[in-house]
Amino acid sequence: MSHQNDPARLAADLSRALEGPVLRPEDPGAAEESAGFQLGLRHRPDLVAGARNAADVRATLRLAGTYGVPVTVHNTGHGMRAAADGGVLLTLRRLDAVTVDPATATAQVAGGATWDQVITAAAPHGLVPPSGSLGGVGAVGYTFGGGIGLLGRADGWAADHVRAFTVVTGDGDREVGPDDPEDFARLRGSGPAPGEVVTRMTVGLLPEGPLQGGGLAFDIGPSDADGDPEVPHAFHRWTADLPRALTATLRVMAFPQLDQLPPHLKGRRIARVAVALRGTPELADQLLAPLRELGNPIEDSVAPMRFGAYARVHAEPDDAGAFIGENLLVDALTPQGLDSLARLTGPMVITNIRHLGGALADPPAVPDTVMGRDARYLVATVSEVEPELPGPAPEPAAAHDQFGPARVLEPFAAARVGVSRSFSVGPRPRTSPTPQEQA
Repeated sequence: MSHQNDPARLAADLSRALEGPVLRPEDPGAAEESAGFQLGLRHRPDLVAGARNAADVRATLRLAGTYGVPVTVHNTGHGMRAAADGGVLLTLRRLDAVTVDPATATAQVAGGATWDQVITAAAPHGLVPPSGSLGGVGAVGYTFGGGIGLLGRADGWAADHVRAFTVVTGDGDREVGPDDPEDFARLRGSGPAPGEVVTRMTVGLLPEGPLQGGGLAFDIGPSDADGDPEVPHAFHRWTADLPRALTATLRVMAFPQLDQLPPHLKGRRIARVAVALRGTPELADQLLAPLRELGNPIEDSVAPMRFGAYARVHAEPDDAGAFIGENLLVDALTPQGLDSLARLTGPMVITNIRHLGGALADPPAVPDTVMGRDARYLVATVSEVEPELPGPAPEPAAAHDQFGPARVLEPFAAARVGVSRSFSVGPRPRTSPTPQEQA
């Protein structure tokens, strides 16, 4: 029997069925339950259901189906592309258990756990996960987009290390692994279908080994003038024959004239190379020599590190903010793109060029739907926008008009081989919004 358009009755049924909280938008705690990393989009559900276990997830999907209302899944919000408009917002943050089996070098990771929680659980065993540059990201949702790890060129995609998922629907739950090749491939690269929620993932862990990490940063000019493109071109030459043990990212940032900034950043355009290496300090010095020959860097922090100190590599904030991101996967860096990189990256905009290849180019042991194995670089932009405020949702076109960094990507478009879903985020229209973010 269907009871469409009856949120009060659905709320009562959910409250009886769930161990976790069921909240209306006006209830105390509802805004906090719906909040996440992305402030450029605001969920506007009819109800918020906080799952405490897989049974809560199953009951929410079953009852929402009975009432004919949509369910939007929410965890940390790092990969948010579209906001809930009505229906039920199902939050997973309470599903955060992590169990490590050192004998098999695997971790059982609940659907709402973050990579930081996995890193902490694995560290006593000398193991590390295939996580990325931000530890506050939801671990399970990260693998839906493939997952370019901190040591991606050495270790491959995070999705390469997934052994199995537990998928819950309104009818029950099932294990999805290599014996279910079609669904296993879909989940690893494209994510769950509507009506599916992943409540657990089994993922392989890796030996920590000797690691070097940090960054080299160069002042390439004032932020209100064209920057010197030599560092982007040098990065391109340097990455032409790097061993897969080294994973590097070039970031170009133009800092505004703000008094609270350090003098060496205030009003300056900075090019920073983030470095993560599986290897010794001697190997790091050998490989970094061409970059150090460019001149005196304003930062040279590459040094031995433990994996838990991952934040020193990319040195990026993990604080909530309103931002738009877009990207291109390319098989080459065009000279025009490298020339324009230092010129078009303006204040409040960041451009990253991630060096791919290495293990990221290896064929998967089990088929998947990951985009980017044939790409040599990922060019991605992030632009700060105004947070979305309470009240009616803005028109999609208005949000889209805020997006300026597309002009940075245009000179690279001739070498395009695809787009990474993990780096296309924020308040802009989507032709096919994903049903479950979980990141």
